[in-house]
Amino acid sequence: MADDSVVIQTVGDDAERPQGLRFVLLVFFATLATMAYDFTWTIVSVALPHMQGTFSTTSDQIAWVLIAFMLGSATATASAGWFSNRFGRKNLFLFATAGYTITLIGCGMSETLLEATFWRFVQGLVGAPLIPLGQTIVVDAFPKHLHGKATSIWGVGVMLGSVAGPVGGGFLLEDFSWPWVFYVTVPVGIVAFIGTWLFVPNTPADKTAKFDWFGFATLVLGAGLMQLALARGEREEWLDSVEVMLEFAAAILFLYLFAVHTFFAKEPFVSRKLFVDRNFVIGMLFVGIIGSIIVLPNFLLPLMLQQIGGYPPVETGRMMMYRGGGVLLGLIIVGQLAERFTPKTLIVTGIAFMAVPAWFMAQWTVDVRFNDVAWTGFIQGFGGAFIWVPISTLALSHLGGKVQDQGYSLFYLFFELGSSIGVAGIVGQHLRDTQINHAALTEHIHPFNELFRYDAMERMFSASDPASLAAIEVEIGIQSTMIAYNNAFLTTFILMLALIPVLYLFRTKTPASGKESDVSGDVEPAAAE
Repeated sequence: MADDSVVIQTVGDDAERPQGLRFVLLVFFATLATMAYDFTWTIVSVALPHMQGTFSTTSDQIAWVLIAFMLGSATATASAGWFSNRFGRKNLFLFATAGYTITLIGCGMSETLLEATFWRFVQGLVGAPLIPLGQTIVVDAFPKHLHGKATSIWGVGVMLGSVAGPVGGGFLLEDFSWPWVFYVTVPVGIVAFIGTWLFVPNTPADKTAKFDWFGFATLVLGAGLMQLALARGEREEWLDSVEVMLEFAAAILFLYLFAVHTFFAKEPFVSRKLFVDRNFVIGMLFVGIIGSIIVLPNFLLPLMLQQIGGYPPVETGRMMMYRGGGVLLGLIIVGQLAERFTPKTLIVTGIAFMAVPAWFMAQWTVDVRFNDVAWTGFIQGFGGAFIWVPISTLALSHLGGKVQDQGYSLFYLFFELGSSIGVAGIVGQHLRDTQINHAALTEHIHPFNELFRYDAMERMFSASDPASLAAIEVEIGIQSTMIAYNNAFLTTFILMLALIPVLYLFRTKTPASGKESDVSGDVEPAAAE
């Protein structure tokens, strides 16, 4: 049987890489632009209630500020690779940085919900390439054997933006109006643009590349409609909504057409070489699943802490900071370990760090304490870093030539879609579990229950007293909701363990040479017999 991998070329020539201060500034400004983008992504959620008051809208209506951004981001992420190849990586990065900075001003100056929604869509559209291209620029500046460390360095910067967003937003909104959550990042965007223009090298633009309109349209429409269906599903009650079902059906159809077209078109929008590379395909599957897991605690915990624990938003934010701190520490450490241990070893370690706290979280009661949230969040954040860096190395570091930027773009597209699917699925599970638990607990509330005959219970509750029954109903609501949260955390525990067998599908060395495979856009990979 023929080898299904091919050694072609390294990602870059060490002699051509920037050295000294220029190298440091390149990494800094590429990371700064990405950090600014991620900062805005997280800070807006804090400002939503204030924007809702200004625009006099409902919660469902103001949600379009987030939905519009996700739609724009899904569209641009899907196509960033091709545009990077066509116009040059630096040129697209400059365009994204400038466009993102301009939209910050547009968002802050919005006087209606329609204006804010429009600018947020454009912001996601023009800014989304910053994530995949930022990582590509930083990784490509390092020799191949240091790609794990490069990803860690870049990740630390991006995570600083994620952690600073909610905290900075809270402080800003205490003394300033909500437009300042956008304006505050404008100077950073300007500095990042100037730094990118001066220090980031460009890749050659392929001016001969023909634009595949059919491939572009089917990919963008498929990704966009899938993101829209996932965002709208919870509010429209999923299967009960004709709108959501039509969006899902159309998304699946467009993605199917894209896949078929990619394998038969002469010059497809996304290189088919990516889809015959084992590590890349398995990496897409893995990152989609891990994306659905990593975001769940970030989504569930604030709701649980405020709904069950009664913690104010500021205290909730303090608890969540420990998770971000764990990620930062993990990224720093895993960058040092990436050269000493195999990616699979690091990923299994990360899974263990994430799974064990999830098991303890599944045992929480309504009396959950600050320390419980802090230590579990810190360890899970730490474990997440041990997964993200090596999975990026396994799936992407061997890509070269014209397919490199396309690979990074699809990598983040799958992560975004996986995150959306995870949130949508867990929300649906949580609502169903809450209803089932409530019904099961309510069955035990009747005058003939032996528990109500104890003196202590009679002094607290009476199955025949309306006031007591109302109090019991409140308590049942709290307990049934808490059990649903426990089940959600248990689900994340099971999913983490289920990921371990997937690791054995990755190819780390070619059978013939014992070297890592390298896929370029210039040569077709050898077909398996």
